[in-house]
Amino acid sequence: MTTAAIRAAQLPLTLRGTRFGSLTLGAWLYWSAVVVPVALGIPLAAAHVHAVDWRRFASLALLASVSQLLSFHLNRRRVFHPAILFVVAGALLLPAELMILLVVVHCLPDWFKQRYPWYIQTFNIANYVTAGVAAWGIAHAIGFQASPSREAAAGACAAVVFVVTNRLLLLPMLYLGRGLKPRETGLLEGEDLTIELVLALMAVPVAAFWINSLPLAALALAPLFLIHFTQRAVLRLEEAGEVIGQQNVSLEEAHRAVIERSTAALEALSATVDARDTYTAGHSRRVAASSRVIAQQLGLEGADLDVVGQAALLHDIGKIAVPDAVLLKEGSLTAAEWVVMRSHPEEGARIIERLGYLDDVVPGIRYHHERPDGRGYPDGLLGDEVPLTARIIHVADSLDAMTTKRLYRDGRSFEEALEEIRRGRGTDFCEICVDALERAVAARLIGRLTPVREVAA
Repeated sequence: MTTAAIRAAQLPLTLRGTRFGSLTLGAWLYWSAVVVPVALGIPLAAAHVHAVDWRRFASLALLASVSQLLSFHLNRRRVFHPAILFVVAGALLLPAELMILLVVVHCLPDWFKQRYPWYIQTFNIANYVTAGVAAWGIAHAIGFQASPSREAAAGACAAVVFVVTNRLLLLPMLYLGRGLKPRETGLLEGEDLTIELVLALMAVPVAAFWINSLPLAALALAPLFLIHFTQRAVLRLEEAGEVIGQQNVSLEEAHRAVIERSTAALEALSATVDARDTYTAGHSRRVAASSRVIAQQLGLEGADLDVVGQAALLHDIGKIAVPDAVLLKEGSLTAAEWVVMRSHPEEGARIIERLGYLDDVVPGIRYHHERPDGRGYPDGLLGDEVPLTARIIHVADSLDAMTTKRLYRDGRSFEEALEEIRRGRGTDFCEICVDALERAVAARLIGRLTPVREVAA
């Protein structure tokens, strides 16, 4: 049974047209055209067997049967079939009648082992018989046993004819019975074809040596064992690779789930920080939305845009460590209280750093209160020393803070806040980020009358 035949037995049945039992009418007609002539020819061949070397027939039949039972599946539905060698050798060494019987005999043990449906197994036998007869005909037409000088050419032609005939007979059946186009069947794959051609061509030296010396014929089988064990080793490696790949996928999914849950927990914690002050509730979400819009105006996209949004959402998470007496104080803060309040960027960075999977957002959190003129905190960075993510968040954070009502002051109008940011361009705020904010306002993506769109959030 060929690689493609086993593939045909395993593929889910996708039938074309009206069903007649397990196949369509077209598939049954094609099955009959291939199987019926062979079924009529097998008894005829058996009745015309002449006196031959039955030991040669028995040896080839036994080797072919055992090899068929030792066939095994490779990945991508390919099958390693060492029995091809002995079937082609039978086509070179035996009369046509015995070659036909060899094919039938070597398929029977595999039939009982695999338990394929009867119509599949009978088609496979008929396929092998037809391919074997074609190989026998070309080999004897060229003169495999008639002339030693022609043995190589005749044997090579017989091997190629056997493999090609086998696949050409299978293509219509897979199309009519399962609706598979030639490329979908896998019968034309180079790797699969190469393996079967190599096995078929190995029959040529085996048959040539068998005529003169059985020990040499046995020695010619050595490469078969090498190929067999090599394919077994490759199969084990591929299976191990697949297992490792599946485990990696599972680990990645588990890791992703942990990250998503942890991030959700952090976002909830950030919302909790905002909720401590009813006047700033929703601040982090609004800053995140505005930061993403500004980042888009700067040309950021994909992962870079996500980093900006996530860092902005978590930028004030360090305030979880700021006491209510300082965070919610109505009046001005003392110098000592300012030290505590100004610690929140560093504290937030430390919280996120401990997670180990949000390292990209840490700079945006740590430096979102830095200023281009170096008068920011915690490190007094200058100009471009401040990460772009932090510069973006600083603008969005200041805009929302100025327009939000507090216990100790009313919120400014959006226009007043925007004018304040313009005055601080290049000193308090990054120039390109202010320009990006201006473009977003002009495009009505940010503004009091046109709030940040949900898509940005």
